[in-house]
Amino acid sequence: MNYGYFDKENNEYVVTRPDTPTPWINYLGQGKYGGIISATAGGYSFYKDPRNCRVTRYRYNGVPMDRPGRYIYIRDQETGEYFSPSWNPVQKDLDCYECRHGLGYTRITGGLKGIEGSTTYFVPIGKDFEIWRFLLKNKSNRKRILRIFTYAEFCFFDAVMDQQNVDWVQQIMRCQFKNNIIYFHRYDEIHGFSFFFKVGKMHSYDCGRDQFLGLYGDEGKPLALEKGECSNSEIFRANGVAATCLEVELDPAEEKEFLYFLGKVDRREDAVKIQKTYGNSKSVDVMWRELNEYWKEFISHFHADTPDEKMNLMLNTWNQYQNMVTFDWSRFVSMYQLGIARGLGTRDSNQDTLGVMHTIPEETKKLIIRLLKIQFPEGDSYHQFFPLTGKGDGKGFSDDHLWYILSVSAYLKETGNMGFLEEIVPFADGEGSASVYEHLFRAVNFSMNKRIGPNELPLIGKADWNDTLNLDKGKGKAESIFTANLLGVALQEMSEIAYQLGKEGDAENYEEWYSQMKNRVNEVAWDGEWYIRAFDDFGGKIGSVSSKKGKFYLNAQSWSVLSGFAEKKRAIQIMDLVYERLNTPHGIILFEPPYEGYDKKIGGTTTYPPGAKENSGIFCHANPWAVIAETILRRGDRAFMYYSQILPPKWNEKADSFEIEPYVYCQNILGRHHPQFGLGRNSWLTGTAAWNFVAGVYYILGIRPHYDS
Repeated sequence: MNYGYFDKENNEYVVTRPDTPTPWINYLGQGKYGGIISATAGGYSFYKDPRNCRVTRYRYNGVPMDRPGRYIYIRDQETGEYFSPSWNPVQKDLDCYECRHGLGYTRITGGLKGIEGSTTYFVPIGKDFEIWRFLLKNKSNRKRILRIFTYAEFCFFDAVMDQQNVDWVQQIMRCQFKNNIIYFHRYDEIHGFSFFFKVGKMHSYDCGRDQFLGLYGDEGKPLALEKGECSNSEIFRANGVAATCLEVELDPAEEKEFLYFLGKVDRREDAVKIQKTYGNSKSVDVMWRELNEYWKEFISHFHADTPDEKMNLMLNTWNQYQNMVTFDWSRFVSMYQLGIARGLGTRDSNQDTLGVMHTIPEETKKLIIRLLKIQFPEGDSYHQFFPLTGKGDGKGFSDDHLWYILSVSAYLKETGNMGFLEEIVPFADGEGSASVYEHLFRAVNFSMNKRIGPNELPLIGKADWNDTLNLDKGKGKAESIFTANLLGVALQEMSEIAYQLGKEGDAENYEEWYSQMKNRVNEVAWDGEWYIRAFDDFGGKIGSVSSKKGKFYLNAQSWSVLSGFAEKKRAIQIMDLVYERLNTPHGIILFEPPYEGYDKKIGGTTTYPPGAKENSGIFCHANPWAVIAETILRRGDRAFMYYSQILPPKWNEKADSFEIEPYVYCQNILGRHHPQFGLGRNSWLTGTAAWNFVAGVYYILGIRPHYDS
């Protein structure tokens, strides 16, 4: 079934049915204040850090689905009938409905019985608030008396505490109406204020959820809408909301605009200042133009006109847009990552820089520095950090620190700013600092010489790129072939960097290390027909000819080509096997055959059923690496076939079987061993975005920067 279409002229995806198989979302903001909004106005807002500074509440995986959100209701005062232009939460059959997800904004329009409401949601450039620009039209032939209601549910700033310490949270929170502004804050006011206001006069308001919805009520049938007015409630505990009511009269063909602001400030007077400075149509017009000019300029840095329209759609607009969202939020906050347990990943964010390096290199430099600050003097790093606090979390992954080399080398090639390597950046322990170049040296030295196993390959630790491949069972002997290949790529980059700096001795040292690692991999990881994936903690081979399950792994082959460890004849052999054994019409599966049942020697991979995620699913992130490998082998047709198989627009006409948004990449697609083969999951925040851009532009089209060309 078809739920929408691409508007290429306006760079929008237009949702034409509200009952999408999953919430089809968009992102608001530029990585500071922002939020997620679905095609039916569900979603939530946050400031800098969705874990530690949540603004509005959302119930994941709840019933009814996709609640709450940023809602507007329209009530006919003559009949008492009401509806939401966004369809949700009232879910009344509308005479017209349309959602336009654009770059940095979403516009939702709906109408019933001659009344149409259209709301444009956006976060102005550089601001810590969002605007709901609501246009109300009377398309009937008679005068109408209407009341317009708004609703958003505030969340305690610490999203974990909001879920786990309900009594304390509700006892200390206040929601009050002052200066025509609704404020939500702690009793002691030490964490600032979430705020909401309507520009101009209102009929009434509610600060209390129970008062607006009614006890045991819900967003679909609020008590205030049944009564026709809010109750001017304030709360001194319990749940705060941003609910307002205004009355408006419209003559036939008349339309009126109303403005609403939602945001986060440190002091009450800051909200008042926003109200006075920006609370008018002229200022909103200026901010709207600035937003559109920002995104127009952002996507202008690259444009391709290829014979393939789906490729053009992605490379010119949606892939670049998704790259910016992943750059802002890594794997932190989406409809699948809850913005609670995960921060900005070291591995993830370093890779995400690759997708925006051509557009915002200086912004990527700032992120790289933040990532280098969570590296330890020995060379390894934290697994992630939280943007509000800067604190790192997690340790022991074999690959995290090696991704620094790929992001830094990409920055150097894009800008030519070799002076960046001399900048001094502190280590995570707070007791020392070093140049960026020294940070990179310590990263490769750690994997080459300090944390190696019985076969002189990098120890896998907690895991490598595949977080679910948990082979270390306490002996500390499990080794990763993936990390060995990644190290090979990093050493080649380090050699180039050293030559650029005139450090020939360093360059020769990196080349010698590369040669040593290449020989080790080919001596112990070649299994006669292909490369194995890893050694377990007991010396056994993972991904071996002799393995009964998990016999043939994609990444062990593709990365042997990327690293150059596989000579050409061997490289062709293993990539032919990838095509024969792993390829499907919807993408390349991660390995075959899948594991069946839990295997404690393998770990998390075997917790999934066959064909799901890392257990022989189509892990989309790994597909562009196969694309790159095929271009290295000069097999462009196969590379383009792999690239095309996971292009999201191909699913637009059969969205019921794919379910998720057809305008952005997803993390995984259920593989051929799963009964729901072809079902997509975990959209938006995935390394697939940056790597498919790299694969498409740098390799298929062959346009990539180097140090002097």
